[in-house]
Amino acid sequence: MLEMSTREKFLFDLQGFLHVEGVLSPAEVKAMNDAIDAHIGDEYADDFFPREDGVGYGGGMDGQYNARTFGDMLTWEKPHCLPFRELIAHPQVIPYLNTLFGRGWRMDELPHVRIARKGTSGHGLHGATNVAYDGAQMYRYNNGEIRCGMAVFQFQLSDINPGDGGITVIPGSHKSNYHCPNDILLHNTDQQAVRNVSGKAGDLVIFLEATIHGALPWTADHHRRSLLYRYVPKYVDFHAEYVETKFPDWVDELTEVQKAVVQPPYVYQRPLIEDDSETLVFPQEEPQPQNRATKKVPRS
Repeated sequence: MLEMSTREKFLFDLQGFLHVEGVLSPAEVKAMNDAIDAHIGDEYADDFFPREDGVGYGGGMDGQYNARTFGDMLTWEKPHCLPFRELIAHPQVIPYLNTLFGRGWRMDELPHVRIARKGTSGHGLHGATNVAYDGAQMYRYNNGEIRCGMAVFQFQLSDINPGDGGITVIPGSHKSNYHCPNDILLHNTDQQAVRNVSGKAGDLVIFLEATIHGALPWTADHHRRSLLYRYVPKYVDFHAEYVETKFPDWVDELTEVQKAVVQPPYVYQRPLIEDDSETLVFPQEEPQPQNRATKKVPRS
């Protein structure tokens, strides 16, 4: 049975992010890239990207172009939609979801793919940190278990070599009790505190919404392709996008396990997903608070 290792738990608890190599097979990466190639058409010609103002967020995030983001992969015709639908509850990912959220979690919004060409501006660093408690953007460790608010699962569909740019985090910032200075968020100063996470196509980077994160300008000759899925605890709604109820036509085509992941937030009797990513468990009884009296006491 797959599970999050002690080493991975240590690194995630320490850093607020985790780089997991080789989560997607070469065949899966190819199927997703082929599907993207079939849908981008002429709109992804190089002259599609220029920014009107020619800059990004300012400072070290400046760039000549805009990144492009699309979020309709789950609605594409078959077979192009299938590899993206399989990621909703992928067997390689479930152990991480169960560790971060406990049993019961949901996909918060439609996934999207982000594409950048050489010269694309950065995405300014941001994150909730630990300055104020926010149940949707938080991190806690208690009694041997991790619990957190929103977590982003970013799958790389192209290589990110050192210095290329793209996904960037400030390790440990999920526990920070101070606001991050703006010049650091713009990557102008203290750049040694910022980690640009390199990796290969098929790798996964998990980071918390509480962790300061963003993207550096893209410098590589090849295009960046990053696929983002956002998950939250079963009781949290961050983006008010109930996939099951807002998109009934194509949601009906999902497996029962995938449908369970795209349901609205609720707790009692929520179907739970087994580690095989194919089996659902339906709790028969609502959990009872341990300090509630269950025995009737006769009146005197």
